[in-house]
Amino acid sequence: MRLIIIVASLMLMTACSSGKDTHEEESSELSHREEIRLKQYIVQGKRLYLTHCANCHQADGSGLAKLYPPLAKSDYLMADLKRAACIIKNGMNQEIVVNGITFNQPMPANDELDPIDVAEIVTYISNSWGNQANISSTRDVSIWLKKCE
Repeated sequence: MRLIIIVASLMLMTACSSGKDTHEEESSELSHREEIRLKQYIVQGKRLYLTHCANCHQADGSGLAKLYPPLAKSDYLMADLKRAACIIKNGMNQEIVVNGITFNQPMPANDELDPIDVAEIVTYISNSWGNQANISSTRDVSIWLKKCE
């Protein structure tokens, strides 16, 4: 009888502690999934950036003299990723100041880009060349694009 009580107690303790481990594993799995998703957005965003943006902003995000602003370590970009999404999709035709330098070259719209494309580009440029941000999700970018001025 004593052996049955000891075995039952051990089973109960194991069951209780494994619930905690399961929660920790779920948390770890979730952050692992988020990390994979961020990497996927960056890979796809780089491909799209090279196709749609690098001609002007250069492959390394350095921009082109005083014609096209840098995206690398860009105060303008990092100050408002919502605005960046709108500019990528809709273009822009106004003067801006990036890292203390004035730029007044129009940027054409990229009407053909879907919200997922814009989200991937924003994620790539905001996590490259010294910029640090998190993922710009498709859901968020869809909302941002609906509110563009």
